[in-house]
Amino acid sequence: MLLALLFSFAHADPHVPTFAVDPQLTKAPFAGLERLYVDPAITVGQVKPLAAKPAAESIKDAPAAHNLVFTNPMNQWGELVVNGTKVGTIGPFGTCRLEGFGGGWYQVDVEVTTGLARHFSVQVL
Repeated sequence: MLLALLFSFAHADPHVPTFAVDPQLTKAPFAGLERLYVDPAITVGQVKPLAAKPAAESIKDAPAAHNLVFTNPMNQWGELVVNGTKVGTIGPFGTCRLEGFGGGWYQVDVEVTTGLARHFSVQVL
């Protein structure tokens, strides 16, 4: 019995699913953020995919067609930066869906108030 319990812990998925969508979060085309700093129409035209996959942490979110999907793996709010453009604020364990991006790789950074910045590679189909 104990062995089965330990085995289930070892194979548990560390990805934290999000809760029901908060009505105060931003709506499409940049959905799921707590604050939005940019105009989505302008940002999509300015932020282009990188030539190669960035050397950064991988994410668990599956790539989507023309949508940059990202789940914040931290239990802190952070500023979301896509290829150097500060987009908005994402909540702890929150998922955002940024629509309209071209296919390719993007570097998504999450900067928290303590000064920590984590870097992630996100693929858009």
